[in-house]
Amino acid sequence: MADSPSPVMFAVVTSKRDAVSDGMAPIFYAEDDQERDRIAMWICRITNANVHDLHNGVLILTTNAAGQASG
Repeated sequence: MADSPSPVMFAVVTSKRDAVSDGMAPIFYAEDDQERDRIAMWICRITNANVHDLHNGVLILTTNAAGQASG
C-alpha cells in the first residue's frame, strides 16, 4: 500500500499582521477579511491548493507533496 501524500503549507494569507510571524511560507497581507478571502481564492484557483481557515484572521494554503510512485 502506498503512503498518502503529506500536505505542505506553502502560503499564508492574513488580515491581521500581528497574528503571524516570519516563517518559511510567503505571507500575503490583506487590508480586510474580504480581500483576504479573495486573495486566497485566486491563489488556490491558480495553484490547485486547499485553503484552511484558522478562525483568527489567518488562512493557510496547502498542497500535497509529490510522492514517489511505486510500481
